[in-house]
Amino acid sequence: MRIENWKGGARVIPKVAVIHDISGLGRCSLTAAIPVLSALGVQACPVPTAVLSNQTGYPSYALLDCEPVLRRFPEEWRKRGIRLDGIYTGFFSSLRQIAAAQTLIDEFRGSRPLLLVDPIMADHGERYPGFDDAMCAGIASLVRQADIVTPNLTEACLLTGEDYAAVFRDSGAEVQRAALQRMAKALLGMGAGIAVITGWRQGESIYNAAAQGDSFRLYGSPAVEGSYSGTGDLFASALCGQLVKGAALEPAIRRAARFLEVSLRGAAHSADYNPDGIPFEPRLQLLMENDNAQE
Repeated sequence: MRIENWKGGARVIPKVAVIHDISGLGRCSLTAAIPVLSALGVQACPVPTAVLSNQTGYPSYALLDCEPVLRRFPEEWRKRGIRLDGIYTGFFSSLRQIAAAQTLIDEFRGSRPLLLVDPIMADHGERYPGFDDAMCAGIASLVRQADIVTPNLTEACLLTGEDYAAVFRDSGAEVQRAALQRMAKALLGMGAGIAVITGWRQGESIYNAAAQGDSFRLYGSPAVEGSYSGTGDLFASALCGQLVKGAALEPAIRRAARFLEVSLRGAAHSADYNPDGIPFEPRLQLLMENDNAQE
């Protein structure tokens, strides 16, 4: 399906299958997606790829691979005759998990759910541990089917073949902007319906670059200092929840970015990396208030 052809409001509360990991410590993945989607009036149906003691940004962590159970989800859900309004994929730690997620996507493709793929595999110019060429290719296979894809700069470079260091470390703003447009268009060329590349910092602003059809736009908001885990998860979750309910792309991007900005400003900022994530919980009211105002 494509977002412009999807009609929201099929049910009072839409259902979104969130295929992601869950961590005991660290506000990211499912611990971010579930409350954000809930605040937007969407039922999050968790499909855990892995259970972690704490998210991977900590010096060490324990991980339980949930692939054997994940493979049973499509069969069990089929028995219940459920219909999904959206499928949202995030972190995978193995090719087997990606294959299991593909089975679930295939099972529910007939009901035309919105498919949002957050291609989590890299940041700050570096791949995450364990993301070799085969894993990146597996993520790319999901991107080709997506109605909307939300990579950060590094992930967009990996998916499209751009040189992150040459462009985003060693070039000026105009060269970088041109690269953003090339990458966004390349993601559409791969098969994605909409591409939103997140986190381009210029001066005192941070931008999300969005492409759909022949359109390319930059959406800016004030940058907030500090580095936190889970920013991409919060943005993607807020975007997914709105689009599933039928929101237009531009206001959905702006609203997701505003929620993230306000949540960051409410944090105890530090120049150091904070693996515990953003204390977004007190800001969920923003999503609930705006959602109620629109209904």
